[in-house]
Amino acid sequence: MKADQPAGDWILNVGERCVHLILSEAEIAAADVPVGEVAGFSVALTMLGAGSAVPSDLLAKAKGVVVEVQPGMEASLRRLSALREDYPKLPIIAAVRDPELSVVRALLKAGIEDVISLPLSSRELTAALTETRERIAHLHAHEAKAGRLISVIKSVGGVGATTLATQAASLEARQGKQSGEQVCLFDLDLQFGNATTFLGLTSPLTLTDLLEAGNRVDADLLRSVTLETPSGLHLVPAPEDIFPIEAVNPEQIYRVIDLATREFDTVWLDLPGNWTNWSLSLVARSQVVLLVVELTIPSLRQARRQLSLLRSQDIDGTHIQVVANRVEKKLFRSIGLDEAQEALGHPIAFTIANDFPLVNAALDQGVLIDDLKSKSKVSKDFRTIVDGCKQLLEGGE
Repeated sequence: MKADQPAGDWILNVGERCVHLILSEAEIAAADVPVGEVAGFSVALTMLGAGSAVPSDLLAKAKGVVVEVQPGMEASLRRLSALREDYPKLPIIAAVRDPELSVVRALLKAGIEDVISLPLSSRELTAALTETRERIAHLHAHEAKAGRLISVIKSVGGVGATTLATQAASLEARQGKQSGEQVCLFDLDLQFGNATTFLGLTSPLTLTDLLEAGNRVDADLLRSVTLETPSGLHLVPAPEDIFPIEAVNPEQIYRVIDLATREFDTVWLDLPGNWTNWSLSLVARSQVVLLVVELTIPSLRQARRQLSLLRSQDIDGTHIQVVANRVEKKLFRSIGLDEAQEALGHPIAFTIANDFPLVNAALDQGVLIDDLKSKSKVSKDFRTIVDGCKQLLEGGE
């Protein structure tokens, strides 16, 4: 109980993402409800007067709420309306003393999932939560898969994959600011990650803190590790020290990435050059895979091998978008796009112009190329990639 709360109000919190029972002192005394597990849900009990406002942070992670409603009390009805307005997706069950049919109809019409009688009984609560379970499961399953994954892989080292990941993810984050969409970039190149350097950042916390957290990893820890850039991008830095790739617990990295897809609208993964079971699995989970190549024989040869590996793992080729970096004007390049596509046996979806002085200046300063010269061909190419990825993601939904 907080010091500024009335003596008659208290909260018994038994875990996050649970179902909250909000009842007055008299109804708690009359209720026959075990606090703990009910119908497979964790239950938290809160004692508040029938017209008392519900604390704003109480239901932030709730799966559902059972709230006392007194139809003859204006404050109680206002509280119910406020809950429905503030938490439009939250399943709400109204608990009413001797509810009349007209009251039940009015509550259901107002968007309440169910109405149960007071005094509350374990049997009726169990039945109500069981009936509501399908909606709750559907809601949270939708939330769990809401975030989209974009993986960035490279044909060989030094082709500009991290430049692409940092620049494109930052542009998407900047575009999403107005609509409230959030973008996160994971630098998963555990041994040679350079995303923080390219974005002019430093941080005492890195991916290592998430990998070592085990079951303790949660949204708060994830948010504490991320760095937010001026563009609005949330970045999870690579480990400060060289981290053995084979030392990564695959289940832990899946847990971290799954958490990120629940917290952010789009998650970009800058993957290491060496394949591991976990990196291959993350590519398989991604809705878009950007394979960065150069128009050179070594790069194209390795890219062809990468494509062959992905096909052998039944990864849908339509998800793989080849990006040709540092493309020269036709007069100066020895390998053309048509020749490269024939060598790869796969179309080239995007190209990035070769402008070494501009790109190098941006990376040295830790700023976006778009901020140095927004009308450059390189900036336009990155924006085209971001727009193209969005179209692919929307088309796959």
